[in-house]
Amino acid sequence: MINIVRICLYALLLFSLTGCEKALIKDPVESPVAVFEKLWSVMDARYAMFDYKQTDWPEIYRKYRPMITAQTSNDELFRVCSEMLAVLKDGHVALLAGERRFIYNGYYTSSPHNFNMEVLKKKYLPGMRYQGIVAYATSGKVGYLYIPSFREDLLATDMDLALQQLAHSTSLIIDVRDNTGGGSAKVDALTAQFMKEKMLLKYDIYRKGPGHNDFYAPIAKYLSPQNNAWTGIPVFVLVNKRCFSSCNDFVLYMSQLTNVKLVGDQTGGGGGTPFDYELPNGWLLKYSASMAISPEGENIEDGISPDYRVSNSLEDDSQERDAIFQFAFDKLQ
Repeated sequence: MINIVRICLYALLLFSLTGCEKALIKDPVESPVAVFEKLWSVMDARYAMFDYKQTDWPEIYRKYRPMITAQTSNDELFRVCSEMLAVLKDGHVALLAGERRFIYNGYYTSSPHNFNMEVLKKKYLPGMRYQGIVAYATSGKVGYLYIPSFREDLLATDMDLALQQLAHSTSLIIDVRDNTGGGSAKVDALTAQFMKEKMLLKYDIYRKGPGHNDFYAPIAKYLSPQNNAWTGIPVFVLVNKRCFSSCNDFVLYMSQLTNVKLVGDQTGGGGGTPFDYELPNGWLLKYSASMAISPEGENIEDGISPDYRVSNSLEDDSQERDAIFQFAFDKLQ
């Protein structure tokens, strides 16, 4: 009887040790090597702009793959993957892993900010008011509209109500500096109010795969006017490097209207459509699945050039001046 008890205890102990040992072994599909391989291969099969970015993705693999082994820590794996993705210089490329976050921001960090809302309110537009997140004001006969985002917190009704308050303006400044994008429906709703007729605005070209140059046929983007309230007056759109993604689209669309001029710095770009992919370890990979082409055939990934290139100098910043707003305002006086 004692021997039977001993055998049972031994078997139980052996089973427990085996179970603990298994718990310490990573699932092969979640290993550092497997995660790296999956990330690289997903980008290889789905990312849309390797040729435009002049990036040799297999060569990138040969550079970064030797840095990953079965013993690589999560922190090191995240660092290497982020460094590899940064090569693409694409603000729609990101890697999210809990508190670890890589989002490429090099499209604006090396340029002057060229925007300070507090300076605008204090020195130029002390009567600024808000309708939701939309700011608006008038100075003489010049109307001013600030759209900080095209995301969920921007309501189309707020844009409409703010524009109604500017209805007696003989010219208009639309400020989208620091607007990093959001939903295309909000962009369309705003753009349509400044159009006279249905227009071709851009083409979206999606990656088909598996080759880096395998794409579906271009999808033409057309938009029809919503009303004619703002088609007969001069409009200046203020831009900086932080105008990105769907805001970049808005700037492209407005630039094609004959009564509109762009003032400021080149926009930050971001013409691709962002898609998501969950890696085996739960990390979220974001990438550009398409590229956007202007009606003239130009890829807008690197931004839209302004009609008038204006930038705040260090002296402007120290003296609390907004050279971009001042230029547009003087032109519209």
